[in-house]
Amino acid sequence: MTTWGWRSHFFPLVPLGWALQAAGHEVRVASRPGLVDAITSAGLTAVPVGVDLDFAAVFSGQIGRVAARSAGSAPAGDGMKPEITPDGGVVRYADAMLDDLVAFGRVFQPDLVLYEPFNLAGAIAAAALGVPGVRHLWGPDSGSELDLDPDTVIGPLAARLGVDVDRVDLDGALTVDPCPAPMQVPLAVTSQPSRFVPYNGVSRVPDWLWATDATVGRGRDRVCVTWGTMMAGAELTGFFGAAQVVEAIAALDVEVVVAVDASQHDRLGELPRNVRLAAAPLALHLVLPTCRALVHQGGAGTTMTAAAAGVPQLVLPQVSDQHFNAGRLAVTGAGDYLTDASVSGPEIRDRVADLLRAEHWAEAAGRLRDRIESRPTPADLVPVLQRLAAQWQPTRQVASAPP
Repeated sequence: MTTWGWRSHFFPLVPLGWALQAAGHEVRVASRPGLVDAITSAGLTAVPVGVDLDFAAVFSGQIGRVAARSAGSAPAGDGMKPEITPDGGVVRYADAMLDDLVAFGRVFQPDLVLYEPFNLAGAIAAAALGVPGVRHLWGPDSGSELDLDPDTVIGPLAARLGVDVDRVDLDGALTVDPCPAPMQVPLAVTSQPSRFVPYNGVSRVPDWLWATDATVGRGRDRVCVTWGTMMAGAELTGFFGAAQVVEAIAALDVEVVVAVDASQHDRLGELPRNVRLAAAPLALHLVLPTCRALVHQGGAGTTMTAAAAGVPQLVLPQVSDQHFNAGRLAVTGAGDYLTDASVSGPEIRDRVADLLRAEHWAEAAGRLRDRIESRPTPADLVPVLQRLAAQWQPTRQVASAPP
């Protein structure tokens, strides 16, 4: 396995890594040195490759607001169209880790390389090593909106390894798809359905979540507010207006649980009495089954974790893939979203009140959860990957040294 950029890119790969290890296979997770702790904390073996890049610095100016869109529609004419360019952050991450990744691969000699979306180094490494590449989606395939010129983006990276650009398949020989219809867009590549099994990092159940005595909620509906790990890492949390969002929801007769990066706690100010701020990192898959609604930024991991829990969602998207995820969620009827930068507190409050009151939101969220649970588990995927690797054995050519 190889992962790039941020820990939330890696998290969706973890359950499949567990399943492969449990079946007796050797699993190595190669990534930039800064992700070693996230990998080893998940019980997987890390291989640091390349040099570390500062995520916020690399993507400074490349992640930002996009124009509002209606559910499931294409971006508005004045919006930014997502693209990968030779000077972009995705390419810089691939450039930083590619040589070490392939050098390790020539020693380890894997039977396949598994990588997540936008991990250009993973696809190129699979081609260089002569083994099948497997792309593992995070959720809805936001890559379907990307513009990418293989010759200018992939060509120079592949050429320095002696690999023809035509041999590099970013979609892989197989795409693992954890996202059910109608939330997923039509995939034009060979795909394998998979159940989304939430992993949100190190998990610890706080006593307030299981204690039998009275809590801050006093029996009221619980609403969770979060905005994921990447937004804080990219220093984009200012877009969210966190304190205003929490205050708006707290005006309802509900318990509000706020799960945000510790670096953002001071920005929340004094909280209303019916708001609980999670003092330690709180894995969403632990708290969401106790919630009636979730308000968040629209990252794929957060969106899919709530979908797997059957919880209605209100998304306040800020950047391009979050708008995409919000639109795909809206197609299912399991959630709603607001995109106007000038959205008011009363509007957020009213949307959350509707999620709690109108039964159709919970019913749709339950159907989406059932579709996710009906898909093959990560353990079921192990024989599929074994067969794929076996099919490539007769023609496999693993280079023992750099060209």
